[in-house]
Amino acid sequence: MDTVKEIKFVHKYQKKLRHIPLASWIVGGVIFGAIFVYSFLFFIPQSVQFSYAGETCVSRLILFPVAQKTSTSDDLAVYYDGVKSVGELPVYATKACFAPTKSPEVGEARVSISPYGGLFALTQFRVSVPEAPEPKLDTVLGREISTATPFVVSLTESDVVHEYSLSISDKAVDCSHDNAELSCDVSKLGLKQGTDYTVSLHRSFQGQDDATILEGPVKTLLPLKMTKGAISDGTVLYNIPTSFNFSFDQAIDTSNVVLKNAKGEVVDTTARIDETQLAVELTSELPRKSDFTLEIRQVIGRSGSSLQSPMTMKFSTSGGPKVVGVSIGGGGVSRNASILVTFDQPINDSVDVAAVARVVGASAYVAKQSPTELVFTLQNAPQCGAFTLVVDKGIKSGSNNETSESAWQYGSRTICGYSSVIGYSVQGRPIIAHYFGSGSTTILFTGAIHGSEPSSYYTMQSWATYLQTNGYKIPADKRVVIVPNVNPDGVASGSRNNANNVNLGRNFPTANWKADTETYSGTIENGGGTSPGSEPETKALIDLTRQLRPRLEVSFHAQGSLVGANKYADSVAIGDVYAGTVGYATMYYNAEAVMGYPMTGEYEDWMGEEMGIPAILIELPTHWGNYIDSQLDALWKMMLI
Repeated sequence: MDTVKEIKFVHKYQKKLRHIPLASWIVGGVIFGAIFVYSFLFFIPQSVQFSYAGETCVSRLILFPVAQKTSTSDDLAVYYDGVKSVGELPVYATKACFAPTKSPEVGEARVSISPYGGLFALTQFRVSVPEAPEPKLDTVLGREISTATPFVVSLTESDVVHEYSLSISDKAVDCSHDNAELSCDVSKLGLKQGTDYTVSLHRSFQGQDDATILEGPVKTLLPLKMTKGAISDGTVLYNIPTSFNFSFDQAIDTSNVVLKNAKGEVVDTTARIDETQLAVELTSELPRKSDFTLEIRQVIGRSGSSLQSPMTMKFSTSGGPKVVGVSIGGGGVSRNASILVTFDQPINDSVDVAAVARVVGASAYVAKQSPTELVFTLQNAPQCGAFTLVVDKGIKSGSNNETSESAWQYGSRTICGYSSVIGYSVQGRPIIAHYFGSGSTTILFTGAIHGSEPSSYYTMQSWATYLQTNGYKIPADKRVVIVPNVNPDGVASGSRNNANNVNLGRNFPTANWKADTETYSGTIENGGGTSPGSEPETKALIDLTRQLRPRLEVSFHAQGSLVGANKYADSVAIGDVYAGTVGYATMYYNAEAVMGYPMTGEYEDWMGEEMGIPAILIELPTHWGNYIDSQLDALWKMMLI
């Protein structure tokens, strides 16, 4: 078409267009605009950015949302928000939202919706899915973690789409979300404190698609330690407490403390924390004479350290004062002793102790020595006399408002017997005799005439100590004299002989005394002394024996579990009683054969020759040891002959 024809064609249609009505132009414009808007709204996909932090929604006018059908992959489901209804009929929604149906995969997902799944009003969306949030490694690996507080993992962003769990040592715990942090309650895992572990963080979607997204080492914190406590298990409280204070080795943040009475009922308290101090404050006064249990279930430090295990402390509140100690035993008390009686709590200053405390059976005075002690001072009490300490009830406490509910008594005896020095050894050591009873008939006991036989000394010393308490049992017609250590120099050096190398058991003036003595190792020159009775120890024992002229003498030696007799008077019969009581063999007529060497100048023989006194000799089982327990019955029988 040439230019002239084109001009004519245009003029021709311009004339026709001038004759089209204005209404037709308007209708055509509306139709064209509607087609354009429709194409924009329904055929052009709308971009949507998927969010892990919350709902993934986009503003969009959706007519009749209940009629919409979704055409998409299995990755996303569509739901609607901002729904407006007429009556019960949903007319339109203002938002289209997308929810994953499985763990989101990075990339782009296309979603189409249309009424009843047709082509009319087909709406398309292009949903972009980014990488899932990742844990920040520096908040997890290599950390020292608490066994009592939640294990917190920071994410690069919040994630409410996935579920997270933490596993340690084959045990797992679910983690909760808080913005971009995961909180995993590891207290349920029973972890040990101060221990290395491997931790794994797992991510899943609706219980499926579990994946380990992090794994590495952690170490649990060392336990929090209590350094000081107001009470401990079994404590008795004498004062009126207002709080219980505890100290720890580091600053603390939280605590869980419960106080219960004997019925298991909770007693009101308030916990107050000040740096390393925990004060459990009472809201009311605790009743007296009651039992309680304080449970420190948990204390957590600022670092996250916690108690290694709960602490349970049972305690009680006291009543009035009670006597808890006395400084004497059942006997052997000095005639002028000062006796301390100790109470479990202070005595009120208003108490007149002289009015509530006294001694029955002996003269004494009573005074308050300290807030918790009374002193009873005896004044020339009778020897071996029985007496009783008495404290009346009704004594008021100095720590609380209670008074004692019962009286207290304690019986004892003053020392039975006395001691005196009968001579001195070569090196100046005293030779001591102990006297018990007041009868006219004396039984004499001796030990350690040979210093290398200390069991005889230990046994006789224990016999003397025993009678200091029990001497009142001695028959009224008897007196007991004990010389536990005839040869103190020999005992001190462990030598059989004295410091002059004389065998004291061969130094007595008998008919068969000899200066030289026989032993296992041969003859000892002057082993029996330079003359009969030449040694100071021998002289002391001779003088004592002549003074006492005992009914019976019993000598203790070692070793062999044997009983001998000097064969004067009834010594053999007495020896049989002793041997039968302790189960020893006898050696009345073959002592030298049993011992293996001749024996001269013996103490027992001298007694029989000079005074006709029966004497027996006891060979204890060993050189060492204390045989008082096995000899006690036999010793008492010696006083009944």
